[in-house]
Amino acid sequence: MAVLSSFAPLAILSSVLVIGVIVSGVEARPRAFFVFGDSLVDNGNNNYLATTARADAPPYGIDYKPSHRPTGRFSNGYNIPDLISQRLGAESTLPYLSPELRGNKLLVGANFASAGIGILNDTGIQFVNVIRMYRQLEHFQEYQNRVSALIGASQAKNLVNQALVLITVGGNDFVNNYYLVPNSARSRQYPLPQYVKYLISEYQKLLQRLYDVGARRVLVTGTGPLEHKTSNYRALKRPPKLVHLNMAMLQTFATLTILSLVLMIGIIVSGVEARPRAFFVFGDSLVDSGNNNYLATTARADAPPYGIDYKPSHRPTGRFSNGYNIPDLISQRIGAESTLPYLSPELRGNKLLVGANFASAGIGILNDTGIQFVNVIRMYRQLEYFQEYQNRVSALIGASQAKSLVNQALVLITVGGNDFVNNYYLVPNSARSQQYPLPQYVRFLISEYQKLLQRLYDVGARRVLVTGTGPLGCVPSELAQRGRNGQCATELQRAAALFNPQLEQMLLQLNRKFGRDVFIAANTGKAHNDFVTNPQQFGFITSKVACCGQGPYNGLGLCTALSNLCSNREQYAFWDAFHPSEKANRLIVEEIMSGSKAYMNPMNLSTILALDAITT
Repeated sequence: MAVLSSFAPLAILSSVLVIGVIVSGVEARPRAFFVFGDSLVDNGNNNYLATTARADAPPYGIDYKPSHRPTGRFSNGYNIPDLISQRLGAESTLPYLSPELRGNKLLVGANFASAGIGILNDTGIQFVNVIRMYRQLEHFQEYQNRVSALIGASQAKNLVNQALVLITVGGNDFVNNYYLVPNSARSRQYPLPQYVKYLISEYQKLLQRLYDVGARRVLVTGTGPLEHKTSNYRALKRPPKLVHLNMAMLQTFATLTILSLVLMIGIIVSGVEARPRAFFVFGDSLVDSGNNNYLATTARADAPPYGIDYKPSHRPTGRFSNGYNIPDLISQRIGAESTLPYLSPELRGNKLLVGANFASAGIGILNDTGIQFVNVIRMYRQLEYFQEYQNRVSALIGASQAKSLVNQALVLITVGGNDFVNNYYLVPNSARSQQYPLPQYVRFLISEYQKLLQRLYDVGARRVLVTGTGPLGCVPSELAQRGRNGQCATELQRAAALFNPQLEQMLLQLNRKFGRDVFIAANTGKAHNDFVTNPQQFGFITSKVACCGQGPYNGLGLCTALSNLCSNREQYAFWDAFHPSEKANRLIVEEIMSGSKAYMNPMNLSTILALDAITT
């Protein structure tokens, strides 16, 4: 059984509810509150069942006020639903099986949770008579019939639609199922990663059903630190270290389940399915989706074999990838179509409401970066285009709605690597390297980047993912030109090691200045380093040799129709001399979506989407 893994929704709840709600001049009844799940949130339903999963004897309840007696809560006192009810300004919900749940008590809500249950029906079978999730949802429908008889069907529907719902389930599917005994049926059926995916798919069905029967505001908690339960170690009969290694998968559970609700079920606003939030992209070739196709520049990816795996066309699109790039994959994860390049003639009408990609291969933070590519869209010009875009959208939907679209949008910016590769280290004794020693150059870059981000904020961006540089010295191009015996180029690695931490600190300073988490530091360098240092762990045969190219490590020159081309792009971490393969991009986006604070600071994108869905 688990503990609540994140209290962010509760903090939001506090700020909303402390003020109080006044309706038509009369103090409103607190919104109803419904609870589903396991022993972490059971208020006593199991007291009425013939089961061993009960907490109805001392010393349970020793600190429960005012009685100091057991209530069926698996706690010395209040549990999580009690404390949420207090913050709502409401009395605690009664167990659904309690005979006291009648009359006006029904309007407070109800607690359907039952200790011992899980997402799966075969979880907790040793407890025999418990209220499994499908039955909790049936009880919820019974409850609605009872309330309809009390206040009428229309008001009952409103009560449920406007209610707050908490669901806490999943921990038992590990503790009291997969790891209950050695070689359990489920552990023989599924390796752990596949079991987690199966749980998520089954949880999605439960959440869909919960939505179908009226829930519209649902707090979904993940599992807690399961490895800290001493009883688990006895059941698992394996050292704690091995359990801890499995937690990397388990700790994504909370964000994945919340995301299932927000993205897979969909958000319904005023009876109309909500459009996915707009998405804007700024930066260089790592995120350019084709703007440079419309420019007279050598920094282009509009000829084969670029796009060989891009679906459905399998043709070059201007992306510096064999297939999808990072913006494409983020768009897929937020349930949206890919943003079009801003220079594309197709970007008009309702396509504008999806967002736009302003990125341009070859550019950097500084205007003199990538001068050899001549005609590219430098950062100041990308921001000017963003303002032009807003004028176009204002003409389409009005200034007020255009402002809301931009303020609520997701923004990605990826820039900085070229300021080293195509500026400071472009040639020996470059102008910038003569002007600044490396540490001072990095500080200069950070100060200039801060100005760009301030400008981005000034023109409306409020949720911005900011990526650092990758392992600059480990890309095939640098291995071929500067590396020794297959080792990463030391100076470029030093540059990345100086740049990324200072970037993260600068973002935290900006957030403190604005009083909110506008800028999210995406440590894509760490994600990249994971598969560069241990490619086999991620299914690659190499992280040194590019799939497409020529010369040592396929790291010299451009990827062209005459280049060496690997037959299986899934086995290569790098597509060309500089850019990750689609598979590597997927791994990076996985960390953006659900990575820990080491990868995403202060929170990952799944958490952002969940919190924004609650607060907007």
